[in-house]
Amino acid sequence: MQWMYSVRWSLRHMPCPGERELIRMIVPAGAPIPDEVLVKHEFCSGYAVCIDFLSDREIKRWSPERKAAARRRNMERRINKRAPLFAEELIAQELAARPDYFSGK
Repeated sequence: MQWMYSVRWSLRHMPCPGERELIRMIVPAGAPIPDEVLVKHEFCSGYAVCIDFLSDREIKRWSPERKAAARRRNMERRINKRAPLFAEELIAQELAARPDYFSGK
């Protein structure tokens, strides 16, 4: 695992006056902020020192069947919570309205 320190523009409500990212350095996990990064940072300038945790593990994606089961289960839970009396009818309407979504696509 590695960490990435950077100095980035952090004021979302204001346009960036220059580059969005001034410096980026990747270091071993647990290493302190490199001096090169701290030199680029100025207080009250709109830029912030940021840290990102980089992982070597691959992102696991759900299969379409698993996505479909989770989406259907969540939809059924929401409907049964809000309108248990009409749940079967509302679930059938949702499945008919968005068949691709509830099939995992």
